[in-house]
Amino acid sequence: MGPPRHSLDTLRPLSEEELTEWEEAYAAVEAYLQALRLRNRLLVAELVRGILWRASARRLDEPEKPARLLAMEEALSEIAEWTQDVLDVPLENRRLAARGRLALLLAGMPDKWQGVFLTPAPWPPAFVDAMRRSYLAAGPRFAALTMVPKPLELNALGSGAAQWWETMDRKPIVRIMFTGVLLLAGILAAWYFFLD
Repeated sequence: MGPPRHSLDTLRPLSEEELTEWEEAYAAVEAYLQALRLRNRLLVAELVRGILWRASARRLDEPEKPARLLAMEEALSEIAEWTQDVLDVPLENRRLAARGRLALLLAGMPDKWQGVFLTPAPWPPAFVDAMRRSYLAAGPRFAALTMVPKPLELNALGSGAAQWWETMDRKPIVRIMFTGVLLLAGILAAWYFFLD
């Protein structure tokens, strides 16, 4: 968690624009933690505060980055590092992927272990065991499939139409005769309807 004795005094003076920017960062991190199903507002506020302090410290070195981006990078990084420590498994690119988020949910973190989330070790053995089992269960199970191309199977009407089009492609005289018959039938139908 973040430093316990920081206040807004260390951030002052903040302009209205900066306050709005940090408020947006707060909202983004809060929404992400709520998407992980953390429902305790006091816990979420404390976690967001710690993440924002780390983001504001980074802002001194990276002033060109928006506060929202810095805050979300800090949130993702901290959650990934914490999950990696709990699982004792290196995460790909040190990022919490869908498998890690699914493990958090399968382990019952939002319901049973909210108070443990993002805290330093030692963690309750039951929680660590549940996380590790969930992470293994959340992994992909790939099955080797081979796809062999098969010819299209058409019904009798489709087969007949396919043969007819092939015949018209191979024999231009048949195509001309067919077009002529269709044109003649159209003229006769128009003559019959309009003259009656």
